[in-house]
Amino acid sequence: MSRLRFLISAIALVTVTAGSFGAGTAYGQAPAPGDPCPALHATTQDANGRTMWCNPTMTGNHSLVWQYGGPGE
Repeated sequence: MSRLRFLISAIALVTVTAGSFGAGTAYGQAPAPGDPCPALHATTQDANGRTMWCNPTMTGNHSLVWQYGGPGE
């Protein structure tokens, strides 16, 4: 039984330590209008907290980019 307690304690310590260092959280710059995006109609927030949507460009190759205004606007 002491091995089980040790294992549980070790897992709890690793979880707390990883959480304090931000493990599992992606940090980086917020996207800007025109930056490429991954999936049609995905949403995110810019550096000022405004909502942006992933929409195709109106010209060129119609690639997906971050834009202000919802889907189809």
